[in-house]
Amino acid sequence: MIQMFLVVRVFHVLFGAAWLGAAVFNAFFLMPAMQEAGPDAGKVMAALMRRKLPTFVASISGLTVLSGLYLYWRFTNGFDPALRGSRSVMVFGTGGVLGMTAANLAVSVVTRSMKRAVQIMGQAASTADTTARAALMDRAAVLRHRARVFASIVAVLLILTIMAMAAGHYV
Repeated sequence: MIQMFLVVRVFHVLFGAAWLGAAVFNAFFLMPAMQEAGPDAGKVMAALMRRKLPTFVASISGLTVLSGLYLYWRFTNGFDPALRGSRSVMVFGTGGVLGMTAANLAVSVVTRSMKRAVQIMGQAASTADTTARAALMDRAAVLRHRARVFASIVAVLLILTIMAMAAGHYV
C-alpha cells in the first residue's frame, strides 16, 4: 500500500508542477504577448486549440486534483473527523480547496472564454461587413481580456496551493 501512495504522490507532484508551469506561462507570458500581437494572435490561438492545449491543461489539472484527493484521504485516514483540527490537515485542506478552485476557474472561465473568442474571430474573418467584423472583434477582445484576468487568478491560486502543499508537513 505504501508503494501505491508513493507512486501517486510522485505523479501528483509532477502533474502539479506541469500545471503550475503551464498556468504561469499562459497567464504572464503567452496571453500578454498575444494581446500585443493584436489580430494576429487569432492564428496562434487557433493553432493552440488544434494542438489541444486546453485539453492537455485540463487533463493535468484533473489528474492533479484526483491524485490530491487520494493523498488527502490517505493522510486523514479516510477523512477521519478527529483529525480535522490538525494544522497539517488544515493546511493541506486549504491547499486542496485553492487547487480545486483554480481548476474550476480554468475550465469554466479561461478555457470557455478562449474557445468562444476563437470562434468569434473565425466568424469575423469570414464576415464581409466591416461594422459587423469590428463588433465581433470587440466581443473577442472582451473574452480574451476576461480569460487573461482569470488566467492570472488561476496562476496565483496555484502558487498559493503549492506553498500550502510544501508547508503542510511542517506546520
